[in-house]
Amino acid sequence: MKSLRSSFMLFLGLSLSLLFTFAALATRNPIQPSAAAPKYHTHFVYYDVQKMTTTTLFTIEGEWHAPNWTPDGRYIVSDQGDDLYRIPVSGADKGKPEKINVSQKMAATNDHALSWDGKQIAITSLAAPNRTPTGLHNVILIMNVDGSAAHEVHLGWLHGWSPNDKYLVYAQDQEGNFDIYRVDSDGSGELRMTTGKGRDDGPEFSADGKWVYFCSDRSGKFDGWRMPADGAGPGDKLVEKVTSGGDTQDWFPHISPDGKWLYTISYPMDHPDHSYIGDGMKIKMLRLQNGVGAKGAKLTTVRTFFGGQGSGNTGGWSPDSKKFAWTEYETIPEKLN
Repeated sequence: MKSLRSSFMLFLGLSLSLLFTFAALATRNPIQPSAAAPKYHTHFVYYDVQKMTTTTLFTIEGEWHAPNWTPDGRYIVSDQGDDLYRIPVSGADKGKPEKINVSQKMAATNDHALSWDGKQIAITSLAAPNRTPTGLHNVILIMNVDGSAAHEVHLGWLHGWSPNDKYLVYAQDQEGNFDIYRVDSDGSGELRMTTGKGRDDGPEFSADGKWVYFCSDRSGKFDGWRMPADGAGPGDKLVEKVTSGGDTQDWFPHISPDGKWLYTISYPMDHPDHSYIGDGMKIKMLRLQNGVGAKGAKLTTVRTFFGGQGSGNTGGWSPDSKKFAWTEYETIPEKLN
């Protein structure tokens, strides 16, 4: 289940009651208030699978989330505050954010992903069009990669596209249960993919389009699972556990484009709802064979860091499957008066 995140941007001019509503949503989507002094420096970090090394790509002031590598490998797309940015990963402008000017008003969350062809971005935006009892809803928008032609297609916590860019997959609360859903990219044809008790979240397609990977606490703690692309079937009989064991709550399984690796954003055991930013976060990896753990392979820690859900709740693989990126935070000391 997607819990609310730890900080957020308040819409200017909203009434006090609406501000309180946003405060209730804060644990799901941390968005740095622009009027306040930044709490963190954000380090954009990547792991090289072949060299087995971790490198800081660049550091930016503020709280940045969910780096998505563009298919051409030249940029990372990330959110900060209410906005989306693309950030060059090399050259003279390396690490200098370029704001994506979205054609429709939105409040960005860290639920965003690029289409596999790199031409579009889907994102969950917080909006207040007075269509729900609270006046808020989690709108899935699709836009061109430059921010143009942004339009609403559905509601949900967006996590990924199918490789043919036909479908979006997302998590949503229905009748008090968080499940995985699929919808056509035009907003039609909603399919409920899981129905079992427990909290399901973080769905992403495999590159062959045959499987959807997700995380769930249906076995007692959060682990990585997968199901066929057409859903888990009656009683969720078609789900398959991919990761298990360990000393962490293992969220958001991100499978590499070549299908050989999977990494998770893993939380301390005493933080099962992931509404946490702090020490003890881990990046864990699993070597795959035929989409599940290879014989003798275990989910192993490659990095322990200070971070949270926004560090990488959507996929950060490079297009060549050689590396993946996430964000780590460093607290900025408060200035003494």
